[in-house]
Amino acid sequence: MEQLLGSPKAQALGQAIQSRLDGSDSGIGSSAYVLTAIHLGLDPESLATPARNSVAGFDLASRQHWGQPPSVVIEGLGKHLVEKGRASAQTADLAASLLLAKTAPEFLIRDIPAGVTCASVLWAHLAMSVGRLEAQTPGRTLGMRYAEVLLAAEQLDTDAAVSQHIDLQALINWGVANGLLGTAEQAPSTIEMERVRAAYNDQLGVLKTTSTLLQTPIPSREAMALAQLQEAFPGVDVSLFKVRNIQKARLKAGRPGLYPGLRSMLDIVMEGSKLGGEDHWISNDKRLPINRFCSLYGQGKLDVSTSFKAQFDASITAHEGGQQARVRHLISTLPLADRKRLESAKLEFFRTDQYKIAGDLFTPPALYARGHTLEVKATGSDGQVDLYRIDTRRGTVHKQNFLIRRRTEPFTANKMHEREANVLSKTQLFEPDKAKYAEQFHAQPEGAGAPDSFSSARSHAIADVFVQALDLKNDDLLKEARGVTSYDQDSARNAAISEFFLNLIPLRSAIVNFGNGNIGQGVFDLAMDAVGLITLGAGKAAQAGKLVGSAVSTAGKVAKVSRFVGATLVEAFNPLSGAGDLLASGGRLVVKGSRAVSRQLNQLRGAAGSYALLKVASKHYAEAATGVFKVAGESVEGGAVLHKGKWYAFDAETMLPYGRPLDDFAPATRAVNGQITRASAVPDGELSNGLFGQLNVPASRITGLTRNHQGVYVAADGHLSHIRHTDSAGQTAVYEVRQVTRTADGTVQARVYHNNRQTPLLLEHVQGDQWRRLGARGGSPVSVKSDLGPEIGRGGEGTVYASLDGQNVYKDTGPTWLTSAEGYTSMEVVNMNKYYGEDVAEVIVEEGRKYIKMRRIDGVDLSKIEKGSLPPSARSLVDDMLARMEANDIYHGDPQMSNFMYSRKDNKIYPVDMDGLPAEFMVSEIMDTYNRKKAELRKTFNELIAA
Repeated sequence: MEQLLGSPKAQALGQAIQSRLDGSDSGIGSSAYVLTAIHLGLDPESLATPARNSVAGFDLASRQHWGQPPSVVIEGLGKHLVEKGRASAQTADLAASLLLAKTAPEFLIRDIPAGVTCASVLWAHLAMSVGRLEAQTPGRTLGMRYAEVLLAAEQLDTDAAVSQHIDLQALINWGVANGLLGTAEQAPSTIEMERVRAAYNDQLGVLKTTSTLLQTPIPSREAMALAQLQEAFPGVDVSLFKVRNIQKARLKAGRPGLYPGLRSMLDIVMEGSKLGGEDHWISNDKRLPINRFCSLYGQGKLDVSTSFKAQFDASITAHEGGQQARVRHLISTLPLADRKRLESAKLEFFRTDQYKIAGDLFTPPALYARGHTLEVKATGSDGQVDLYRIDTRRGTVHKQNFLIRRRTEPFTANKMHEREANVLSKTQLFEPDKAKYAEQFHAQPEGAGAPDSFSSARSHAIADVFVQALDLKNDDLLKEARGVTSYDQDSARNAAISEFFLNLIPLRSAIVNFGNGNIGQGVFDLAMDAVGLITLGAGKAAQAGKLVGSAVSTAGKVAKVSRFVGATLVEAFNPLSGAGDLLASGGRLVVKGSRAVSRQLNQLRGAAGSYALLKVASKHYAEAATGVFKVAGESVEGGAVLHKGKWYAFDAETMLPYGRPLDDFAPATRAVNGQITRASAVPDGELSNGLFGQLNVPASRITGLTRNHQGVYVAADGHLSHIRHTDSAGQTAVYEVRQVTRTADGTVQARVYHNNRQTPLLLEHVQGDQWRRLGARGGSPVSVKSDLGPEIGRGGEGTVYASLDGQNVYKDTGPTWLTSAEGYTSMEVVNMNKYYGEDVAEVIVEEGRKYIKMRRIDGVDLSKIEKGSLPPSARSLVDDMLARMEANDIYHGDPQMSNFMYSRKDNKIYPVDMDGLPAEFMVSEIMDTYNRKKAELRKTFNELIAA
């Protein structure tokens, strides 16, 4: 594509389009116009007849795509473009990828697990994650891997209205494909969407439980007994527990006797048999603590038989539950035709075991591999027969129609047995409990819509049969878990049973890889082999961070990775949130553009309103300004430059203008030749719609309503109230309000609410559609803005200001989409309060910016102290400070000189910018980095000490 856009013909075409539209002549202008023209050529329907889930007239959410991998959809779109004459066979893949990158980038995510098929619950989960990333940074997910997307999306603080829109669109598609909604074209009711949301949350919750159940370890009686012996005899060599030099003796006076057989301490504890009243254990081996052993054994303190059986039963029950849910999930990921077949056809079941044939004629075949799969033969009322093999270890349900003849009566040995060398595979018809499933597996009428394959009675029944066929409560399995002792050493320890145990756990390969240190291979097996969820423990999350790239590249972000990364439930939809009002252009999110413009506005303003970037831009154009213009019909605040007598939107990241001239741009703050000529600072009390844009609601909320005498628009049912406000920049916005009151002096006050939550914004009615913010007089705390003193520091993480009284400092970390600090955790604040005491630091969100307020620490930045200028008495100060931090479970994330202050008055060093991790997240790689930086800090600090 870069070669295409850089060709002479493409450049000429771009310049012609640019000239015709009177567009900006920035360095990227012509290429951008050509790319837009290519999109319109490939997808003219996006302008003429936009439709949900449609790209170039191709339905991405078609029934034919349900249960298919995304590659099938990409290939189908490419063929569609060729048929329409919009692409050639050679360019079909490129054309399809170009369109999907803009409209449905989830199809282009790399390394999507095979089990994450279109319209499945995990596909909806992926679509939500991609949508959040794209809403914040369009194009960000291109080239990202599945795990990267889920990890990165978890870090985002997405605007609530945008999140609701993304969730709504994904759940509508999922609900239709899973029989919970009619069609995607019909707008679902609130009740219908609540049902879909509950079903999605339930299925996602079951998957998380399934992943946990499938990793339940099968207890080992030997391991439990060894652990008990090591605890009771900590000074005894472990090998002595297995020495068989102990014998049971009857010590009855006049009639002593010895029982046959020698035992070990381990044998006795594993077996747990009770001694008779006159029986004792004796040994002539002086190495064995026989007397204490007999005493503890007699007191019942050395016996694992009962606890083992209880743990074994619990683990088998857990695996049965995990396998049952796993089968239902696998069925729900199949194409619609297969789901319908399994839901309505007559079903028969078959299971296969493998036996090894001996070399003589007298030894019967020995079990070689116990079956862990189930074949399901489905005969439809139309006579169509399909045969599916369910394999939960590999996470697959594959058609095996080549076996249909063999699985048809009569079931003779020639059909049901296969031999390869000395291994005989025996397949048998498996008949489930007839009393329970008498009618369940007969042919059923086929429904017109899509079945709810995860929750249907038929899927539950198929999953129950699979669990029955596994026969996890078979005595062979119990014997394997019990282990062999000298009591039962004649019992055959069948290797097939041992292998069957290992194959119960889908993540076996990952567990082995982690055990062998093969992190690169193991982490993604562990994350996705079971059901497609990212399942990383806190310790493994840091290791995963090295593999999944910048999404979790910092130690602070790694620490946030939970065991089930990103698998959060969808919160209840707020019917008044405006999520439905965001639909435009066939369901695409038009707010992306306006959010990006608003974000760039904050870049142009800079920290504390310095307008540094705006000043720089003004040196290259006639004038640069911030102001109000429209994006997709929505008024937003953004930046623009004056070029050849016309205003053009300005990209603060590329520092270039783009697009057609702005006809309706209203400048507010302007800069000429590097100087601010008129800065329209928001006066105290001014309600700036730009600054509080995250609290706006759609203007459609008050359509048809009339403002009352209090300046409030009250809904017909009297339950909802809104205000409309026009600010000094001429921008109009609507807010939801509650607690509307009239004060003693007659003025009207109202509290702004957003997404059913109270905000700190208390307003007072001025006149008409004009309101003002209330400060201390309205009961609000002193604002940050009113308490900011001089700037005292600046760095990569923000600008630091002293408070007016000099007792505190504010670190302005920049713009944020947070509306309040409630529920937000900053490790820097947590660590400051650990080290210096509670309430020393706090996070404050005010007027679209995030601040950290903390007690001021007097001292000098270590990086600014001259070498050899500190007294020898200061030599141990760094070590003292680091030791105190670690004692408080703080491991500084960036221990460099500039993050520490020296107080000559106290002769102490104080840490600042204390972003760091507690010990439980300091896995070996992070700890190694920390120790290396700590050593570098000591070395550099020692150079400051006078010789």
